[in-house]
Amino acid sequence: MSQYALRELERILTEKLGLDREAVFALLELVEELCPIPIPTPEAVTALSGDPDDDKIIAASTAAGADYLVSGDTKHVLPLGRLGEMQILRPQDLLARLRS
Repeated sequence: MSQYALRELERILTEKLGLDREAVFALLELVEELCPIPIPTPEAVTALSGDPDDDKIIAASTAAGADYLVSGDTKHVLPLGRLGEMQILRPQDLLARLRS
């Protein structure tokens, strides 16, 4: 996972979901454990979503060869649905897949 994506995840967990610092730290540690190889955000980013910040996440995910991109962004990211082999899902949809 790219450092940019980790910072964005931290921001969303803190600002949008209101998680406390300890919970955010634990979740970020888990993500780093599951994704141990850092992926740099590509310098050349294609505009796909209408939001340059989201395009950076999309570019890093694509560069990493991710199977899934998990997002709650119903305006810019989720409408893309799929990019090549990478499927874009809401968090609850990914959890449902993992449970089945």
